[in-house]
Amino acid sequence: MMRLYWVTLQSIWAKEIHRFARIWIQTLVPPVITMALYFIIFGNLIGTCIGDMHCFSYIQFIIPSLIMMAVITNSYANVASPFFSVKFQRNIEELLVAPVPTYHVVIAGYVDGGMARGICVVMLVTIISLFFVPLHVYA
Repeated sequence: MMRLYWVTLQSIWAKEIHRFARIWIQTLVPPVITMALYFIIFGNLIGTCIGDMHCFSYIQFIIPSLIMMAVITNSYANVASPFFSVKFQRNIEELLVAPVPTYHVVIAGYVDGGMARGICVVMLVTIISLFFVPLHVYA
């Protein structure tokens, strides 16, 4: 029984990773561009007018929040989008009649796929943030 759970979880997880990796220009590039614009507009342009926040420049102050915003938004989008698309395309029946004893495994597979997309986004956005604030500042 546990093997069936594991196979189901692994196959849904692999399908979701393959889905967002296949269309990476639509799933991974837009959050990077959006966060780069946030860094430029709020960090460099508005941040110079605001000044320091408790011994940190304004861009240093907002970078962790912007990274978390990108991760949460993209993780949620990766979980909500497939559920909407299977309902909209009317093939949700395939998911509902699958030989899985419990649907918690199906939901966990989609959530794991969302976490994988969130991890990819956090790595890319963190790399982009290093162009605006040097790494030695975080240490």
